[in-house]
Amino acid sequence: MININLLPPELKLKKIQAKRNASLMSVCLVIIIITVVLGIIARSAKATIETHLGSTQSDINQNNNTQEGNKNLEDMALLINDRAQETTQVNKTRAIWSEVLQELSNDSPSDVQFESITADITKSPNFTLTGNTSSQIEIIKFKDKLSASSFFKNVTFTNSSLNQSSTPNSSSQVKFTLEFDLAKFASSAGGSQ
Repeated sequence: MININLLPPELKLKKIQAKRNASLMSVCLVIIIITVVLGIIARSAKATIETHLGSTQSDINQNNNTQEGNKNLEDMALLINDRAQETTQVNKTRAIWSEVLQELSNDSPSDVQFESITADITKSPNFTLTGNTSSQIEIIKFKDKLSASSFFKNVTFTNSSLNQSSTPNSSSQVKFTLEFDLAKFASSAGGSQ
């Protein structure tokens, strides 16, 4: 079968031109539709990505704030630990003098009177005590009580001398010297010599 086209050439050209124009329009229409669809997809993707990015940034900021808070807490805990260690060190080397003097007073017999007490915690013995009493037995009792105390260590009798009274009716006094360490400082003072 043979097709014979009997249309005049101008009409043929117009028909070919119309087909070309229709093809071009359909291609342009497809390109526009594809562009619109891609634009919608891109906007949707952009919105999704921005939402995800925003939530991720919020999570990062929250984690950073938590880490800063934890770092501050860690720094405070370290500071508290340092202060606690310093307090412990101070308490180890601190003497509560009211307790020491009370113990010294409790250990002294009623017949013993103190003349002087000197203290130097940088050397051993830490304390030198001089006093008076009526007999040497009182000195021995006093020394034994100091030795038994938990406050004092290394109690040693240094010397004694008899002081004659200038008045005839008064009794003579025995002057004595005792040396001892304060128990809290005995080891550190002994090590520094």
